[in-house]
Amino acid sequence: MTSRLSCITGRSSKKCSPKSALDTRRHRPSPRNRKPCGEHTLVTEQLNELAYYAISRHPADARVLVPEARDAEAMGLGSCMIGERMTVKDTAVLSGGVAGCTTELGIAAAATHHHTRHPMVTATIGSTMHAMTEGRYAMAFARGVKANWQAIGLPVVTEARLRDFVGILRRLWDGETILNHEGPAGSWPVLYHQNGLEDSPPIGFVAVGPKTLELAGEIGDFAILHTFFSEEATVNSIAAVRRGAERAGKDPDSVRIWSCLATASDALSEEDRLRRRAGRLLTYLQAYADPLIDANGWDRRAWDRLRTSQLFRDAASAGPIDASASVETLEKLDALIPDEWLTSAAYGTPKQCAEKISRELELGCDSVIMHGASPHELKSVVAAYRENRPTLRRQVAANPGKFL
Repeated sequence: MTSRLSCITGRSSKKCSPKSALDTRRHRPSPRNRKPCGEHTLVTEQLNELAYYAISRHPADARVLVPEARDAEAMGLGSCMIGERMTVKDTAVLSGGVAGCTTELGIAAAATHHHTRHPMVTATIGSTMHAMTEGRYAMAFARGVKANWQAIGLPVVTEARLRDFVGILRRLWDGETILNHEGPAGSWPVLYHQNGLEDSPPIGFVAVGPKTLELAGEIGDFAILHTFFSEEATVNSIAAVRRGAERAGKDPDSVRIWSCLATASDALSEEDRLRRRAGRLLTYLQAYADPLIDANGWDRRAWDRLRTSQLFRDAASAGPIDASASVETLEKLDALIPDEWLTSAAYGTPKQCAEKISRELELGCDSVIMHGASPHELKSVVAAYRENRPTLRRQVAANPGKFL
């Protein structure tokens, strides 16, 4: 069997030596001695605790990826998060694009879904990005929407499937050949992966509910909380991650926790603020209202009034509300949303937005994603944050899944 597998995989089932990878790295130029493709130079201290989401506008335009990444690195942002969509937002392609334009910026798939690719393909994406970025890459997974998976013929993502898949991925990255795997994630006669690397990307989870957050603490290296979490929901979510870590015998503070903060400062136009605040929340409620309402403890009667209104039904039937609704419709829907549902976003002056970012750190998050705006649109907010940058509870790396 060993000789036959060697023919299939190109190696034995033992872990390969990292020597070749080390020898190759010896001849690589240091990141500090080479310029990214935009020919800009990083001149400000890198804020590893801050990140942005790439290509956050609707409809998605993949061409903005590179200029956004150049701006982000020049501004000193810590990392770029890439949310995968089955449109023009393939996580592997976009991650490679960011890697090719930057030398310091951390990069994370945040999130992709474990069952949309073969495990060996996912392992290859992670290893390739890890090698190409010299350790700046992390990979996060999410459950996604049950109805969507059912509609396109993929199995619903469960905790058992995620747990099984993460175990497979780590074994592959560790150089193991897996024979006759039978588990919740699937069945494969043989799984193998050769990379010659010393280590592998951190694994994280993007989550809403406490069970997935506990799973993130138990088997993950980092967790990304959902957008529009109240302060109470944020504190409860942090506690869930730490419970999971403790259950696994890990240091509860060893899992890096990200707040995902909708950020729409006065620097944006009135329409942009409306779409990225009320519009984005309404779009989330279209897809998975129950877990978001449960996490925040919001009044279900208010949600029932909103979702049963003809205005909401008409807007929802036309597509994602933040992308398809008219300004007039958004203004009317905004008036129906309870004020407290929107206070979890960062809005107002750049200084007020920066204060909200600092507040997320005070609540116990290690880092903050400024969601819904491009790096260029965040310049004034980042400048205000620098003026009164808080002392971090623990220093974080540019890699979104690691501490220093």
